Amino acid sequence: MTGTSKPEIPVLIYRYQGPRRNIGYTLSPFYLKEQPDVSMDDMLFIYAVDFDYIQPFLEKHYPLIDALTGESMEKFDPCWDNPLMKEAWLMILEDLEQHPVEELELRSFIERFTFWIRKHVHQADGIEVSGNL
Repeated sequence: MTGTSKPEIPVLIYRYQGPRRNIGYTLSPFYLKEQPDVSMDDMLFIYAVDFDYIQPFLEKHYPLIDALTGESMEKFDPCWDNPLMKEAWLMILEDLEQHPVEELELRSFIERFTFWIRKHVHQADGIEVSGNL
């Protein structure tokens, strides 16, 4: 058997120090018209304890209409899929960038998060946040 490693979703960590594969959120670009395969390299995983800082910025944009199903999403669901359209993400990015952050470690985490979102949201119709709680 060779030592090839299987592909993994990149992980963004702020302060999490627990075991791998714990509770958290996978972010993945989505497309409304075409459904190209999204590779693991185009996804991002954030542990729940680190996502706690970002989650309120998402929650303030609810209720939303699920662009994939047309159903009303009353609140952010930590156990399921939360597809947010590009327009919502652009507002979330603006909110995050206007929020003062003095702690260097947190600022770095937010900058890496916003960089990832900007990179992927401009190529897609939105980004889905899926919780594994």
